[in-house]
Amino acid sequence: MHQIWIPLKDIPAGGGEYEVDDQSVWQGPIAEFALPYTIVEPLRGSVFLLPQDDGCLVRGRLTGRISAPCDRCAEPAAMVIDHSFDSFEPFPAQPQRPQQEDARGHGKAVASAPEAPAEEFEDVDEAVMRISPSGQGVEVSLSGLLWEEFLLALPVKPLCSTGCKGLCPSCGSNLNTSSCACKNEEGDPRLAALRGLTIEKK
Repeated sequence: MHQIWIPLKDIPAGGGEYEVDDQSVWQGPIAEFALPYTIVEPLRGSVFLLPQDDGCLVRGRLTGRISAPCDRCAEPAAMVIDHSFDSFEPFPAQPQRPQQEDARGHGKAVASAPEAPAEEFEDVDEAVMRISPSGQGVEVSLSGLLWEEFLLALPVKPLCSTGCKGLCPSCGSNLNTSSCACKNEEGDPRLAALRGLTIEKK
């Protein structure tokens, strides 16, 4: 997957807007994990990032069109992707700065306290946020964000049509295009022996 990392220190104070239309952001993972998705119309992501003291606000939209096997008949099902998202990517808990007492006995943070060590970032999704390889600040991944939002935009059970009849459970024929002579069993065949059972009330 093509990685697009944005250093938070480079994002303007009022936030930054980023457009992503590099198809390898999605095609890479699809090929890597052998997922049954085909991009029919190029996917495009628009992401707005606004750094905060304890993380980063993320807002954006993902559009495009893909094809995936129908959950009922396994034929290609076209799906329009038009997904808006709004989330917050938190930084890990920062260690408290050491305290020292002033002349009045009140504690105050020492201004020269060290930054959080790399170990403090172990609970962060590394596909989305990491410490810069140079060690200078934190970076957020546009590609990681957009891949995760792509997965969230997919329907749980894609259908070629709402009226899809699916496959015959006996012979496997596509009931949308042909009929079969298989006898339809009503109910669960494993319970066939109980169909004639009667219960006498006392």
